[in-house]
Amino acid sequence: MAGIDKHKRIEALERIYGQEREHSPERERLIEELKAQWPAFEEKMAREEAEGNFARRRALEELREQVERRRRGE
Repeated sequence: MAGIDKHKRIEALERIYGQEREHSPERERLIEELKAQWPAFEEKMAREEAEGNFARRRALEELREQVERRRRGE
């Protein structure tokens, strides 16, 4: 189920990213939701990395790369 939530969040980010700097209630809500979840996300990622599991770190790096490619128009 968590995979579905992640997919929905990514789709929402892609929709919002397409709006560029347009401020919409949906964009603002999603940004605030992600900001609120970030500390828990970092804690979980640190625990997993301490156990030798770097999958979440790699996924985050891939997401950042995808966003950068989109920003450059690739």
